[in-house]
Amino acid sequence: MDRVLLSSYLPSHTIINARLQQGSGDVDSIGFAVIRKGCIKLRCYATGDGLGDPGYLNDPLNKNGSVFQGSGASVRTVGAEITQETGDFFFVIAVDDENGDNEGDLVMAATLVNSDSIAFMIRNGSGIISVGMKEEDLSRLMIPMMSPITEIEDISAAASTVTVDARVGVSSGVSAADRAKTILTLASPDSKPSDLRRPGHIFPLKYRNGGVLKRAGHTEASVDLVTLAGLRPVSVLSTVMDPKDGSMASITVLQQMALEHDIPIISITDLIRYRRKREKLVELIAVSRLPTKWGLFQAYCYQSKLDGTEHIAVVKGDIGDGEDVLVRVHSECLTGDILGSARCDCGEQLDLALRLIEKAGRGMGHVYGSDLPGSIPEEFVNPEDTNDTQN
Repeated sequence: MDRVLLSSYLPSHTIINARLQQGSGDVDSIGFAVIRKGCIKLRCYATGDGLGDPGYLNDPLNKNGSVFQGSGASVRTVGAEITQETGDFFFVIAVDDENGDNEGDLVMAATLVNSDSIAFMIRNGSGIISVGMKEEDLSRLMIPMMSPITEIEDISAAASTVTVDARVGVSSGVSAADRAKTILTLASPDSKPSDLRRPGHIFPLKYRNGGVLKRAGHTEASVDLVTLAGLRPVSVLSTVMDPKDGSMASITVLQQMALEHDIPIISITDLIRYRRKREKLVELIAVSRLPTKWGLFQAYCYQSKLDGTEHIAVVKGDIGDGEDVLVRVHSECLTGDILGSARCDCGEQLDLALRLIEKAGRGMGHVYGSDLPGSIPEEFVNPEDTNDTQN
């Protein structure tokens, strides 16, 4: 497997195909759709076969102008590694998906803003400047939700708070310098509720815990990006508009803007792929010996960090030796598993699976389901105190 630094081969204004191709290449870097002049500030890598020849980097810009459809270059995966030095980035354009049918937002870290960067956002965006923030920062600054009901009822909608201005160092609050001051106030860990006026000209948005893995939105993507870059988890974002008619910018308009201003484009889909590959999304919270009518098993209870869903792995024997084992993936069914309902055969399927695993001497049953607090069996809490004869 060859690994090369693309910047040595990139001509100016080359658009890199970011789609993850099927093949043997390892996805060890985020699949950014990178549009840069020589990838000066982002560390861009490709992994795949036969990369020693720079001739493989054909221009993947096809006739319809999509940055996501390549011309068949042999590269398996093209991407930009998120490292500490990625904190040098100025702007990123985040797009919803690989179809280019949805909006693109200018994104940057709130801690890096100044009047020039906000003026650029105002000229090229919708004029509305939003700030992505985590719940703990919003609570610390006592910034309430604009509509708590909307947040509960529609997870797909942006979670808007009341608008704010900085109390000190601003005039009307609407100028680029005033808005930059407000954003820096929001980004500072030392700011207090009294440092802000309400309403104002900056629109804070609540980041949903779990980020793009919980909600594939621009708020979550922007905060995830600045967090991965090693910066404070406060982002600035503004939707890019078509300068001709004021409509939402198409992917063609976004790519033209990216080329003109030397800005990378990042797909939220690729950010999701990156986080899924790199992060541990469940944690082990309890272990117990589990005597059953089929035999003795070991039970491991995991909890999702994203939504609290509990997963129980019922394990028999040694399953870590690399050899194939019997596995049953079972969705929790209260009526079938516990009450023996005749309306389904869930209980019968689980019974058969565990009998076969016991007979084989090794295997695993994966039971997943409840996201309700307190649903872990009591004997899991203190496994050393478990009474094997308990009913």
